[in-house]
Amino acid sequence: MNISTEYPSNNISENVSDLDKYALLKEINDAAALRFLPVIVFLFVLMVCGIFGNILVVIVYLRKRTKLSPDFFILNLAFLDLLTCVIGIPVEIADLRFPYMFYAPAACKLLRTIESLSGMGSALTLVAISIDRYKRICRLGQHFNNSTVKKLCVGSVVMGVVIGWPAAVVFGKKTVDVGIPGVYGEDCSTADEMRKTIYPLLYYSAIMLCFVISVFFVIFVYVRISIFIRKGISLKRQRSNEPMSTYSMNVHYIADENTSGSCPSQAHPMLETTPQHRRRQMNSTRVTRTTTIFVAVTVAFILSYLPFLIIMIIRNIKKDIEVNMSHETEVVYKFFSKSYFVNNAINPLIYSFLNRRFRTDVKTLLRCNRQSWKLWLSLNVV
Repeated sequence: MNISTEYPSNNISENVSDLDKYALLKEINDAAALRFLPVIVFLFVLMVCGIFGNILVVIVYLRKRTKLSPDFFILNLAFLDLLTCVIGIPVEIADLRFPYMFYAPAACKLLRTIESLSGMGSALTLVAISIDRYKRICRLGQHFNNSTVKKLCVGSVVMGVVIGWPAAVVFGKKTVDVGIPGVYGEDCSTADEMRKTIYPLLYYSAIMLCFVISVFFVIFVYVRISIFIRKGISLKRQRSNEPMSTYSMNVHYIADENTSGSCPSQAHPMLETTPQHRRRQMNSTRVTRTTTIFVAVTVAFILSYLPFLIIMIIRNIKKDIEVNMSHETEVVYKFFSKSYFVNNAINPLIYSFLNRRFRTDVKTLLRCNRQSWKLWLSLNVV
């Protein structure tokens, strides 16, 4: 935004040497921070919800005596989200509070690195989850064992570090011309020494490429799963007179020994109603419900990053997009550019709505803690 419209340089250029430059810059900074207050409140709410929700997720799933592969995936996502909520969002709020007086380049580098690590780590974790769902549903119940899942989770974090570490080099102190002679601000953005190099473009291109590949791969896999389930339900309806609802949550697949193993032809949906098959049908139902949860998490991830990606594309096409923005447009621009933080707070809500067992475990945990707190008070309060 062109700040000189608020502080015309022709009125103060002659007297700028007599002014307290710091006080003048602070006035400009505070005015911008006040405009960004809705965005700051938005991020603060996400931070509080994200910290509280992800801590609950971590506690609930760590307390499980028997952990399945989906539990490790959920823990990995919660760890990455919690990292952003504890470190990333507070620094982002500080950057919005001091848009022209952010005198902490080290914190800026940490913020952008954590954002890259969390985003890419989550994207790669969702890729691993989609493969696991595909194996469970389209490959006759095959799945990654717990040891493999742990390695995949660690690998996603390591790859996030490998892809995201250049952010510590690309970002840093950006000198901002506020339109007043002799007065310059500092912002957390592409570092001054990097602005005329090719490295920012390479970094953004690499991040964009990895993100797009991950998203399209996950969409492709879930479309394959959806087609496979629909074909199975269609064949079942042809072989039975029972209504559709009987099969919607009890799709089970039996191997055809004469097939080669491709997804569409690998299994024939069969109706299993005998008592000895009930347990297997319950497992199939659980797989379907878990897949629904992970699909919802994936959709939330994509939608939360979509406005941010749109802004990044527009900003790279039109370099001076921020120069002549109105106050209202600038606030909307900030909202869109911070949209990806929604992803770090929304997963616990998804688990709460779609996972009845998670809701029960959270209620039990909170009830036990409340009773322990009352007992402590009764013992310590005279």
